[in-house]
Amino acid sequence: MRKTWSSIHRWLGLSLGLWFALVGLTGSALVFEDAVDAWLNPALLHDDAPGPRLPAHAILERALDEFPDGRAERMRAPAAPGGIYRVLLLVDSHDRIDSPRAEATFSPATGRMLGQRDAEAHGFSPPLLMKTLYDFHRNVLLGSAGSNIVGIAGLLMLGSALTGFAAALPRRRSGWLRMIGVKLRAGATRILFDVHRSAGTLAAALLVLATVTGSTLVYLNYVRDLVGLFSRVDPFPVIPWRERPAGDWPSFREIEAKVAAAYPDRAISEIHLPARPTTGYLFYLRGPGDLYRLGDTIAWVHPATGEILVERSRRTRSAGEAFMHWLFPLHSGTAFGGWGMMLTCLTGLMPTLLVLTGLWVWLRKRRAEAFELRRRGKAAA
Repeated sequence: MRKTWSSIHRWLGLSLGLWFALVGLTGSALVFEDAVDAWLNPALLHDDAPGPRLPAHAILERALDEFPDGRAERMRAPAAPGGIYRVLLLVDSHDRIDSPRAEATFSPATGRMLGQRDAEAHGFSPPLLMKTLYDFHRNVLLGSAGSNIVGIAGLLMLGSALTGFAAALPRRRSGWLRMIGVKLRAGATRILFDVHRSAGTLAAALLVLATVTGSTLVYLNYVRDLVGLFSRVDPFPVIPWRERPAGDWPSFREIEAKVAAAYPDRAISEIHLPARPTTGYLFYLRGPGDLYRLGDTIAWVHPATGEILVERSRRTRSAGEAFMHWLFPLHSGTAFGGWGMMLTCLTGLMPTLLVLTGLWVWLRKRRAEAFELRRRGKAAA
């Protein structure tokens, strides 16, 4: 059986090794996505203007002044000192099909627009790089069709990790230390073989966690249905249309104030604004000790009444909803704080190390086998 596992592991690595390496490297960069993006684009994503932070409604007004034909879809508040407001807009709300989307950034103290960038373009220039890496990691830059490719490849990567571990398992208890040992006095090929085996063994659990959660996030709707068989997982509601004059609807300022009053111990981190009357405002709120980067509390607000229709938080989530909520923090490493993020970043580097060492050992073995066949042929002649 060990020979079978080894064969499957080898051919998965040879056929998909480059893909495994690229997904791992992009994942490592995305662990610190916001910090790297701000470092690459300091003028766009950093502001040190003194003064108290303006509320979200004031920034929304500034954004619509800058984009008079636009419609704001999402706003993210500063997460730390020096941070900025980020607003995603449909540039031309009159043309929802062909209108481009832009991300505009604003000073939290002055409301001044710092700049904007195309929210849908890809490239390797600093403003587009992290978006490009994210979309490659998520869907190979191919949209929904690419998501399926990533999901299937993630399951194959899981198979590679499991078969490699199975092939490396020792026959005797005394061999466990040998799985993670490296004979430094041996030749280069033996050293690289030991590095391949020990690195794969040590990182196996983290690689399995990363691939399982990554594939799960790709097929989130199917996983939600499956989890729902065992524990309640409620979808966000479709708001029934109410015959209410538009002039009677609360303003965004009033909506924001109601949410802030309902959660005085939490800060609003991100807001999704309704695109039509049957969808609501979605508020992400962050409190002390929250592991998810946007916060562990979600509030779904009726746009016509200001009622908080749904709350998802530690006190309201079912076991199934908690499971779904933890998938991204586990995948990104934020579930375990700064150390977890560092380990996740290092885990993303492992496929490259494993592919390079495995390829070297395989090529050297093929070369040795070819040499032995030639030697036997000459001897027979």
